[in-house]
Amino acid sequence: MTEPSSEAPVAGSWWKKYPFVIAFVLGVIVLTALPFLQRRFLKAPPAIAPLATWRLSTVDDARAFGSAELAGHVFIVFFATGPCEKACLEAQQAFGRGVDHTDDLGDKVHFVTVARDTAAPALKALAQGRWHVVTGSDDALTPLVSSLHSAWALRGGFDAGSTLPEQIALEAFALVDQEGQVRDFWRADSAGRGNAINAARLLARYGPNP
Repeated sequence: MTEPSSEAPVAGSWWKKYPFVIAFVLGVIVLTALPFLQRRFLKAPPAIAPLATWRLSTVDDARAFGSAELAGHVFIVFFATGPCEKACLEAQQAFGRGVDHTDDLGDKVHFVTVARDTAAPALKALAQGRWHVVTGSDDALTPLVSSLHSAWALRGGFDAGSTLPEQIALEAFALVDQEGQVRDFWRADSAGRGNAINAARLLARYGPNP
């Protein structure tokens, strides 16, 4: 009688011979399911308060620009207080690069830098495409700033008891949806910028009431 081969495969060990095939199959499954999982668990923040009607002027060509031009668009607001020197310019340039991360969405997401009079001259050459740099007198700025201050107070700041309105101009990105509702504020750093852009993308792709 022939002795059984000592090299016969052990039952259940076939997967050890094809690890790359198995990894490929698992990868396909994960990539297929990921959009559905993201859609289920990732949502833009709820509305806080409506943004008031506002109208300012672009710093590059002095065109009137405001809530009417942005109606139906998602946009992120960032402030520049003056004089806008090196650190301010670098922060604004990083903000403007957010346009590149929303190119695939067409015209749905815009970026708005609101510059005080003393900051405007330094930012004149930065605006392009969906990045708008606007300025105006204190009276012209009041509707926008006051409205954001009100939403900021309802939001409660970033930390307990942190409701200083000055932080809007110095430390925060504000997100507004396509219906003119303020959605949230994020710290003005790289992480906050990324979170604001991700939330803007969700609103642009799925609408204000998904």
